[in-house]
Amino acid sequence: MAGCDSYDSSEQDSKATCLSSENHDCDIKDHLLHYLGCIEICDRERFFEDDNPLWSREIVHLSVLKQNSAKAKTVVEADEQAAKEVLAKRKSWQANCQSELRRIDFLRKILANDSDDMHLVQQIEKSRSGWRDSPNHEERLEDVKKWRAANGKRSSRPKETEIRELREYEPEKDVSVPIIQFENGESVDDDDDRVWNNFPNQKTILSKLLDPSNKGNKKDNLLSKDHEGDRIKYFHIPSNNMIWAERAIGLYFGEGRPNYHATHRQLMKEKKTRTYMILREPYWRSQLHGGQQGSPPHARHLRPLCATISSKPYEIDDNPNNMVLFMPYLHWDTSRKREQFAMEIDNIMSAAKDDIVKREKSEKEKRRTYREPISRKGSIAQETVQSKMQSIAKRIQRLGHTKQEETKVQDDSEETRPAAKPSKSIKRVTTMGTLLKRLRLVKSQLPMDENGRVKVHSPLGQYLIDAARLYEGINNYRDKKLLRKYLPKDPPLHPRRTLDQAYYWTLNSTRKRDRDQVVYRGTTAKSDDYHQFDYETGKWTEHTEFKIKGECTECKLNIQKLSRVIMVDQLWMWILDAKTIITCFPKRYGANKQDPSGVHKSIRVRLQDSGKGQIRSVFDLALIIIDECSNTFFDRTRTVDPQPQVIDTFSTAIGNIMHKQTAAFERLWRWTDQASEIYRSNGSGDTSELHVPLLDINPEGKLEREIKDIIEELDIMIHITKTHREILTTFVANAENILDPHREFGDHDKRATMSYHRGSRVSNKPRDPTATDISQNSSEHGEDGGKREDYIWFKLNADERIDNVKARIEELEELRGSAVSTAESVKDLLDLKQQQASVVQAWQAVKQSEETIKQGRSIMMFTLVTIVFLPLSFMSSVFGMNNIELSSGSWHIRDEFVYMFPISAAVIFISLLLAFSTWIRAGIWYLYKWFMTAFLVGSGLYDVWLDINQPSKRLHRSGLEWAERKKENARRDRFARRRQKRAAKDAATKASGPGPSNISNADLISAYNGNGAATENGSSSGYKFPLFSLSRYRTRDSARNDVERG
Repeated sequence: MAGCDSYDSSEQDSKATCLSSENHDCDIKDHLLHYLGCIEICDRERFFEDDNPLWSREIVHLSVLKQNSAKAKTVVEADEQAAKEVLAKRKSWQANCQSELRRIDFLRKILANDSDDMHLVQQIEKSRSGWRDSPNHEERLEDVKKWRAANGKRSSRPKETEIRELREYEPEKDVSVPIIQFENGESVDDDDDRVWNNFPNQKTILSKLLDPSNKGNKKDNLLSKDHEGDRIKYFHIPSNNMIWAERAIGLYFGEGRPNYHATHRQLMKEKKTRTYMILREPYWRSQLHGGQQGSPPHARHLRPLCATISSKPYEIDDNPNNMVLFMPYLHWDTSRKREQFAMEIDNIMSAAKDDIVKREKSEKEKRRTYREPISRKGSIAQETVQSKMQSIAKRIQRLGHTKQEETKVQDDSEETRPAAKPSKSIKRVTTMGTLLKRLRLVKSQLPMDENGRVKVHSPLGQYLIDAARLYEGINNYRDKKLLRKYLPKDPPLHPRRTLDQAYYWTLNSTRKRDRDQVVYRGTTAKSDDYHQFDYETGKWTEHTEFKIKGECTECKLNIQKLSRVIMVDQLWMWILDAKTIITCFPKRYGANKQDPSGVHKSIRVRLQDSGKGQIRSVFDLALIIIDECSNTFFDRTRTVDPQPQVIDTFSTAIGNIMHKQTAAFERLWRWTDQASEIYRSNGSGDTSELHVPLLDINPEGKLEREIKDIIEELDIMIHITKTHREILTTFVANAENILDPHREFGDHDKRATMSYHRGSRVSNKPRDPTATDISQNSSEHGEDGGKREDYIWFKLNADERIDNVKARIEELEELRGSAVSTAESVKDLLDLKQQQASVVQAWQAVKQSEETIKQGRSIMMFTLVTIVFLPLSFMSSVFGMNNIELSSGSWHIRDEFVYMFPISAAVIFISLLLAFSTWIRAGIWYLYKWFMTAFLVGSGLYDVWLDINQPSKRLHRSGLEWAERKKENARRDRFARRRQKRAAKDAATKASGPGPSNISNADLISAYNGNGAATENGSSSGYKFPLFSLSRYRTRDSARNDVERG
C-alpha cells in the first residue's frame, strides 16, 4: 500500500475514491469499503499499525486545524489532542473491520446450513475446485507468485476468523440501531458497554435495545435511561416493523406492548397504559392501509398523519408533549434488488397462505372428529350432501379447466386485474414470463441451472460469478430473514414499495410498470447502445471500422450502467415527552453498512457538520429528520454513490421526446411536400408510397405513451411532495403549540384561539401569584429559561424547510408543465399526421372514383355488346347442335334439352349453396381437416415436422435474416471497396501535391451511410444500413433480463 507521503490531493481526481483503481489512500469515503475492497490482503494488518504514514499525516492535519481554529493553546496541546482523536478513530475502524469479517464468516457458515440458500456455498466450493483443477491454474499461480515476489509483496491468503459457536441466526442480533444524543445544545456519547463508536455514529444491537428483561429496570433500559434529565435522545430502528415499534415504545415507558383485546374486553379488563395511549387505534393500527387479508404486501402503509397525543390514561392533558408522524418519502433502489426481493415476498406470502389453509383444514378435521358421535343419526343425509358437494366440486373443476383453456389465447395480464387470492396453478408466479420460465416453455438465452445461476465455460469466470452470487446472498440474507419472520405477522412488517406500487396498490404485480419508469429507462443501457460483436470473425465490428484500439470508453460506460427504480418508503416518528425521538424507516435492500445515499447517513453527516447550539430542542432534531427524508432523494451533490439524479433524468427524458417530436414533424412536412407535388401533377403522381408512413402511428404512439408515463410519475411525485408540505406544516404548528402553549412568543391566530380555550378550561384551577410575578419578571428581563430563543430558532428553521419543500414542488410542477406542453405537441403531431393521411386517402378516393367512372363507361359498352350478341350466341349454339330435327344427328332436340337444363341448374344451385351457405363450407372444411390430420399423424409425417421444428414464421424470419446478412455483407464489401478507392485516390493526390491526408470519422460515417443527408432519428434521404440485427437485440435483451432475475 502506498503511503500518504506520495499522495497529492491537488493532483488527485475528485472522483477517485474507494473501489477506484487510482491511488486514493487519504481519500477514504468509507473505511470498511476501503479495507475490504481497496487494500490487498497482505497489507491489511499494516493498515492499522502505528508506523502507517496515513495516521501520522492525519495527526499533522488535525493538529494544524486545531491550531488554526484556536481549539488548542499550544502546538504540543494540539498534537496531543490530534493524536488522541486519531488513535480513537483507528481503534474504532479496526473494531468495525474485524467485526465485519467475523460477520461475513458467520453468515457464510449460516448459508451453508440454510435449506434455501445453501446452494450458494456449494456452488462456489464446486467452482473453486474446478478452477484449481483446471490446466491454467498452476501456470497462472506461478506467474502471480513471481510477479508478487518481484514487487516485494507478501502472500495474499486471508486469515480465517474464529467463531466460538455456530448459533442460530436471529435477525434482531444483526440489526444495528443508531443512537444520537444532545444535552444543552452539544452532542454527548452514551458510555454504556452495549453501545460502541462515538457521536454521531454510536450504535447498539436491536436485540439489546428491545430486551424485554429490561422492562422494569430503568438503569439497564437504554430507552428509558437518564429519562429525568434534559438530554435529547434519538433512536432509529431501520425497518417499518410494527412489532418492533410497539416494543420500543413500550420499553420507553417501562411497559410491554399494548394488549388491545384485554383493554376492550368486558371481563378481566386491563387498565390502559401509557404505551396504549400513544399507540391507541386512531393513531396507530387504524391508520394501517392494505392490512386486509387478500391484499398484496406492497399495499401496506400508514396513512399520512401528524398529531399530538397525550400519554396520560385517565387525566385530561391540555398541552400534550407527545407527537406522532407518518409520512411517505421518495428513495431509490437497484432494479435487480427489487426483482429479487419481489420474488422473495411472493414466495413468503404464498407459503403463509398454504400454512393458513393447512391449519384451517386441520381444525376442521378436529371439529368433524369431535362431532362424529352426534352425527351418526343423519349419516344418510350427510352422505347425500357429501355426494352432492363432490358433484358440484367436479363441475366447478371442469368449468375452471374450460376457463383456463379459453384464457390461453387471451392477453390477460395480471396488472389489469385487482388483487385476489391466487389459484394453486399460478401460485408464486407474478408474471406470464415467470410462468413460462417455470414451465420451461421458453428457453433462456443464457445457460442457467434451476437456481438461476449462469453457466460459463471458463472455470475462473464461473468462480467469479459464484463469488459474486455468494456476496450478494450474504448482503441480502438479513433482509430476507426479516421478511420471512415478520412479513406474515400481525401486525405486519411493511416492505418497500416502488413508485407504481404506492399508487396502483391494488395490482398484484407492477413489474412491467416498474420497467417503464423514467429512471429505469434512463439508467438502463439499451440494446442499440452496445457495440456489435461478430462471432464469425471474432472481432468487434465498430472497433475495427473506426480503429478503436484498447479500451472503448462507450462500451465501458454502457457496461457500468446500473438499472435503478424509484421507491416510496415510510417515515414513522414518535416524539415522547418532548425529549426522545424514535423513528422507523428502512434501508435499501442489501445495504448493511455505510450507504452514502441512506437517509440516516445523511442525518448523521448533517449533525456532524453542524455547529454547537444547532439542536436547542427535540423539535430541531425532528425537523432535520423530516427534511432529510424529503431532501435526500433530490440531493444533487452526491456524486460517489450510484443514486440517480432524478430531476436531470426527467429533464433528459422530456428533452429526448421533444427532439424526436421535432424530427417527426420534419418527416411529416417532407411527406406533405411530396403529397403536394403529387396533387399538382394533374394525376400523373402516385401516392402509394405515402400510405404506409402516414398510416403508421406507431412512432408517435410510443412518444405519446412515454410522455404520458412521465406526466403520471411526476403527478405521483408532486402528490408525495405536497404531502410533505402538509405534514411539515402540521408538524410545525404542533411543535409551536408545545414550545409556546400559552402564545407568549408567537402571533398565530389559530394558536391564540386554542390557547384561549385551553386557558378557559383550566381557569378554575388556583394559580400561584408568586409564579405570575416570576413569569412577568422573567419576561421583562428576558430570563424565560431560553424558551423564547428555542422557539425563535425553531421557527426560523421551520420556515426555511417549508420554503424548500415549496421550491421543490414548484420545480416538479415546472417539469410537469414542460411534459404537458410536449404531450400536446405530440398529440398535435398525431392529429396532423392522421389528417394528412385522411387527405391523401380522400384524394386517392377521388382518383379511384374517376377511374371507376371510366371503368363503368367501358363496362357499359361491353354490356351493350353482350346484350346484342348473347341471344345471337344462344341461338347459334342451339341451331348448331347435332340433332335429328336440325341436322343429321342421332338425338332428338328434346333429349338434349333434358340433359342440358337439369345439369346446368344443378351446377348453378351447388355454386349458390357454396357461395351463400357458411355451414356447408365449414362442414367441407371439417372433413378436409379431419382427413388430412388423420393421414399426417397416422403416416408419421407430423412427427417428422415436429423434429424439424421450423414453423412458418420462424422459417420466414430465418429467410429474412439470411437475406439481410447477405445484403449487409454486400454493403460492407462495397463500403470497403469505396474506402480503398478513396484511400488510393488520396495517396495519389498526396504523391502529386498537397491535399487532405486523413479521412475523418464523419467522412467514413457519411460514406458508410450513403450520400444522403442524415436527418433526425437516423433517417436520411439516402440509405443507412442497420448496424445491429433485430435478432441480436432480442438476444441481448433476454440475456439481461435473465441475469436480473437470477
